[in-house]
Amino acid sequence: MVPTSNSNDGVLPHDLLHDILLRLPARPLCRFRAVCRPWRALLSDPRFADAHAARHPDPHVAVVVSGRLNSFGRELVDVYLVDASSGDVVKRVCAGRCERPNEVSTHGGMVLLVDNNQMLRVLDPASGAVPLVPDYKDHPNNCSFTLGRTASTGEYKVLRIRSDKDNWGERQVICCSVLTLGRGHLARWRNVPNPPQNVITERRLVAVVDGVAYFVLSMPYMHDRSGSDWIAAFDLEAEQWQPDLIGGPPETRNGVLRVSLAELRGSLVVAQDGHRAATLDLWFLLAGSGDGKVGQQHWSKQYTVTMPYHGRPWRLWEESAEPVVVLDDGRIVFWVWPRGSSRGGVMRVYDPITGGQTDVAAEAKCTHVGVYTGSLLRLP
Repeated sequence: MVPTSNSNDGVLPHDLLHDILLRLPARPLCRFRAVCRPWRALLSDPRFADAHAARHPDPHVAVVVSGRLNSFGRELVDVYLVDASSGDVVKRVCAGRCERPNEVSTHGGMVLLVDNNQMLRVLDPASGAVPLVPDYKDHPNNCSFTLGRTASTGEYKVLRIRSDKDNWGERQVICCSVLTLGRGHLARWRNVPNPPQNVITERRLVAVVDGVAYFVLSMPYMHDRSGSDWIAAFDLEAEQWQPDLIGGPPETRNGVLRVSLAELRGSLVVAQDGHRAATLDLWFLLAGSGDGKVGQQHWSKQYTVTMPYHGRPWRLWEESAEPVVVLDDGRIVFWVWPRGSSRGGVMRVYDPITGGQTDVAAEAKCTHVGVYTGSLLRLP
């Protein structure tokens, strides 16, 4: 008698079945759990999920969508996990009532939602849980929230930046604080020093890379510094701002208004949007000085992408492209926002070898796009 733990209904040896299923995409494997109990046990094993994730490293795109109403007419927020290659929705997780999210921050396998009432919810797609962040009633207005993960311990932390307008209408940072997630009722906001210069907290001008959150300086401070050093960095583990600002790529020093920040392949990326040149340049901040010296960093232009919406003589109120993720085969996924809006848009896949671009998905009520790096086999 063959032991039940190694049984697969007599069709294939267990090891052979394991190797075959390991080669398949995650989406059909989720359906294969219904074939029989031995298959369900194998495909639900965390060790198999880890081995599958290592073999299929491509993440999924997390698209936050609002506008669906419940039976009481209240607006709900859903998080769609989308296959980055095909645009197919592989899972939808309801985040519940969120009163049109004012702000969303994603990192790794977690999503932070902030609604109009300054209530914070942390969504874990793997469990579907939407717990409220402790002390949510104490959040003042005019706050931004950035979710990140420390490099050494893997703890998730939220950086809260409060700002207000000065006499000239420019937003000035008033105070900063940090909260460590996962500590339940013991979690408390801790005050941290303010940045060395005033920063912009718009989502497209913020990126978290390897435990460091990067922000673009506000316009008056960039002009004061002649556009040389215009990126501030906050270390989530040390919970302090780095004393020195970071200089941007050379071609952005006179065009800071046309940039966005992103994390691609583990590096900080500045996307330089040149509408007149019909291009979108992606600059990667890489280790080393570029001339062989150790301990320094340098900017390297890795991609120049021609976008269909480029080539017009004006910049404002036009479509804008945001790099989301680089796939394992080298293709790049962009989210293209519609004219003059931060809502809706299409997911576009760019092939740097052929130069071809394919729109694989569209969502009219999208409010945020991020990356989900967890395994689908761990989702309920």
